[in-house]
Amino acid sequence: MAALRDRLRLARAALGLLGLLAIGWPWLLLPAGMRIGRWPAVLAWRCLLGGFNIRIEMHGTPMPGALIVANHVSWSDIPVFGRAVDAGFVAKDDVAGWPVIGRLTAAYGCLFVSREARGKAGEQAGALAALLSHGRSLILFPEGTTGEGDTCLPFRSSLFALIPPGTPVQPVTLRYYHADGSPLDAAERRAVSWIGDDELAPHALALAKRDGLVARLWFDEPIPAGERKALTKACFGVIESRLEESRK
Repeated sequence: MAALRDRLRLARAALGLLGLLAIGWPWLLLPAGMRIGRWPAVLAWRCLLGGFNIRIEMHGTPMPGALIVANHVSWSDIPVFGRAVDAGFVAKDDVAGWPVIGRLTAAYGCLFVSREARGKAGEQAGALAALLSHGRSLILFPEGTTGEGDTCLPFRSSLFALIPPGTPVQPVTLRYYHADGSPLDAAERRAVSWIGDDELAPHALALAKRDGLVARLWFDEPIPAGERKALTKACFGVIESRLEESRK
């Protein structure tokens, strides 16, 4: 019985992935730099999340045109945020050169930044401001990596130097739960998170066999961007406090 259940869940995940690919493939035919509307992305993320039986619960209100700063747990964070808000992602510049993924992320409206070349900071800040000025949010994961989701890893304040003064910065906290809303224990949190040297395919297969997850998002009040270290500390404090509350 358990083997049949696993096969059915894997089949569901495969259908979700095929749905994502079927919708995403035409993006590759778009001219370079051309943006797509929101509805194909929403449909694609819905297919993927449905395939893995991941449900989203939102608390608070997303602010259009804000820079969203969030903790990072797994690859599944991308479809969760992509489904929840109309936002692109701030990604490392080497992602732009990845086969298929680079074109898809560019068409989706992501901002590629170099974390090494300080001379490009002004140019990158201008590009970030230009994208936000069109009313679409951007999502930044300032931990620079993924964690297990029970605490927040230190934020890289250098990434906050790209944010123009006065930009609304909205801290958002993400945490995963069982499908029934009950908390994951330590071993389960580690199984859901995608960190270190975890390989994507085995992790996705294990996630597909689960009975589902709830991804809870807390949208807190935006903070006007100012001095980068103070902004880093403020955003970190909001997210860490939310995670601490959720552990009780």
